Amino acid sequence: MKWIKKLSANEQKLLKYGGLIILASLFWAFVYKPLTVSLEQKQKRLATLSIQYKDMQNSKHLLAQQQQKTAKFHRDLNKPFISWIDSQLEKNTLSNFVTRSEPKDNQTLILTFESVIFDDLASWLQNLEQNYTINILEADINLTDRSNGLCNARITLEEKK
Repeated sequence: MKWIKKLSANEQKLLKYGGLIILASLFWAFVYKPLTVSLEQKQKRLATLSIQYKDMQNSKHLLAQQQQKTAKFHRDLNKPFISWIDSQLEKNTLSNFVTRSEPKDNQTLILTFESVIFDDLASWLQNLEQNYTINILEADINLTDRSNGLCNARITLEEKK
């Protein structure tokens, strides 16, 4: 440190201010800049997570509705498939129009309808396909009375496993 005292006053002043500038630069490069970058990243992450949280809160209600809907449309597995279809036919007042019911196996059933209202039959089949694990493999539908919308139909239903 004796060499600093040997320098002129201007040189000593230059070293002091130069040292302060170097210290300020080092502080900015190694402390301030990394902290500000990190804070910006954390703020962006917080904003993203807040949006995700709000979306999750909104979808919580939708999930509850969906679970309620799936519970509502759950097939009674204690009943055989054929018996369950018969009960669904009775429930939808279509059992009077069934003239033949042929089981192929435990999961497949062929139903023959006569003089059934097409709209009632179509809405029942749509309900089975959308809300239960039932496939409509074949449907042969012949219109018999266009003015009343009556038809004869032969439909093959299969339970999905």
